[in-house]
Amino acid sequence: MRKFQMRRILRQSIVWTAMACALSLLSPVLATTTVQLPAWVCAHPDAIFVNGFESAAAITQLPSNGSGGALGSISRTVSVAGYGTHTFYLRVPASYSPAHPVPLVLALHGQAGSPAAANTAAQSVRNTWASIADANGFIVIVPVATGGSGGWIAPPPNPSDYSIFAAAIADAESAYNIDRSRRIGWGFSAGGHVMHDIMYNDFGAPVSIDTFAAYSVSAGALEAFACSNPTTCNALVATASRRIPIDLHVGNSDPLLPYVSSDRNIFLNNGWVTSTNLWFTTFSGGHTYSATHLAEAWSHLCPFQALP
Repeated sequence: MRKFQMRRILRQSIVWTAMACALSLLSPVLATTTVQLPAWVCAHPDAIFVNGFESAAAITQLPSNGSGGALGSISRTVSVAGYGTHTFYLRVPASYSPAHPVPLVLALHGQAGSPAAANTAAQSVRNTWASIADANGFIVIVPVATGGSGGWIAPPPNPSDYSIFAAAIADAESAYNIDRSRRIGWGFSAGGHVMHDIMYNDFGAPVSIDTFAAYSVSAGALEAFACSNPTTCNALVATASRRIPIDLHVGNSDPLLPYVSSDRNIFLNNGWVTSTNLWFTTFSGGHTYSATHLAEAWSHLCPFQALP
């Protein structure tokens, strides 16, 4: 959590102004809407394209219509103006066909300790997600943190690592046919802190709550970075433009357990509903994540899409 303390302190002088602006800018005409798809969409990954599902024709998709790109575990690079060229890692299932738009998961690793370790952590995240992506027919992209200690650089100012997230999403959507209504975010530890920040703070970053249909956090907390204490966190979440579906996973011996438990209560206080658009899962263990946790998160969030 110390990684973000200085930046969080700097943010506090403008966060209340940002929340006031967010409230003034909310518009029912422009607001993104959360839609829940039929259960069979997740039970049968390519069901949308299979004859016999009567409601398939009524499902709205936002295909990116990308038609290139390799399959399997690969890497690509993106260039961000004023921020250089950066590598990110992907898992593209062998079942992928450009004829069918598929969901996209943006996955963020935790603080790694060094730039080299961040690169390793990103590949580890990609590899852990791989079996879930293969089984469920979606693409995973994993950027690499650029901070000197292997952590994320957040706005303000821009550009920042958040600009890499946007560039990686745009690059994947140009190379593959992504359903832009079904982008899911996930982050572990510092990556989870960042996911919360993206959803509830707006500092001109090119990614926001409107980028995603839903998101999941493993061993991350609102108070670690997005806000400074339960009171300010509650006020921040109260300004959210929609009740975006959320999955929270945390170990029962993780030092962050009290913070994540507090987050769950904040979401409930602000209108989220358990097992409808909020899932809180504790497991036996510490500050970690596993493929089992990722599969659970996917099963909870798979049905959702975000439509303009």
